[in-house]
Amino acid sequence: MAPEGSHADSTVGGDEHPRRFNIVRAIVFDLDGTLNDWETSISLALEQMIDDVPTRHRDGLAQRFKAAVEQYALVWRNHRVVDRRNWKVNVDPVPPWKVALPDVDSDVVAALSARFQSLLMPMLYDEALPALDSLRTRLRLGVLSNSPGPTEVMSLLGIQRYFSAVVAADSAARKPDRAAFQKGCGALGVAPEETAHVGDSLSNDVEGALEAGLMSIWLDRYADSGPIPTGAYHITSLAEIPELLLSAA
Repeated sequence: MAPEGSHADSTVGGDEHPRRFNIVRAIVFDLDGTLNDWETSISLALEQMIDDVPTRHRDGLAQRFKAAVEQYALVWRNHRVVDRRNWKVNVDPVPPWKVALPDVDSDVVAALSARFQSLLMPMLYDEALPALDSLRTRLRLGVLSNSPGPTEVMSLLGIQRYFSAVVAADSAARKPDRAAFQKGCGALGVAPEETAHVGDSLSNDVEGALEAGLMSIWLDRYADSGPIPTGAYHITSLAEIPELLLSAA
């Protein structure tokens, strides 16, 4: 069992422990919010184009745009964030720009949105590469993503070489659907009970992986309040995964 005080030891009520996994042969990662840091990408793109914004709207733009993105991308349930879909800003940035600049001509908003989209580039979280380097020699690694175009994003990030399979969940079977996780495991040639899944979304990743029979690891980058789903493991950084796998065996 995990050492006292370990993130992996935390579950609902503190008196139930996650299921133990004796053999983990593969890890399936969520992409956006887990490996790919869209929030930093959004901030950097906004900084690069601030001179394109009409002067009278520059003050407070970063705060207004952040609030608009949260309105656009966050999914709430029972007063708790259960999914962060920041990748939507890469697909269609117009809605948050309209909210951030409500009294600006639509043609100007469209031009700013296009400029912003051209500057928006995927970025890895700082600990992603060291974690992948540590894990790839011992386990099969895969990606299972609900967002469109994960292969293209991974190419821009330069991390394709780490993964044996990349699966884009289709509209008929997106996480948390059990079929999405089965598809990910099948692409890696492993059974769900031999597979760990790491993701940031409580609804799509954590609850979905639990239901599908995988070792479910919640990557909680935001110190979100509320209970951890019973049976799930809890980490705050990808760097914790190797030790967690040892403690969970």
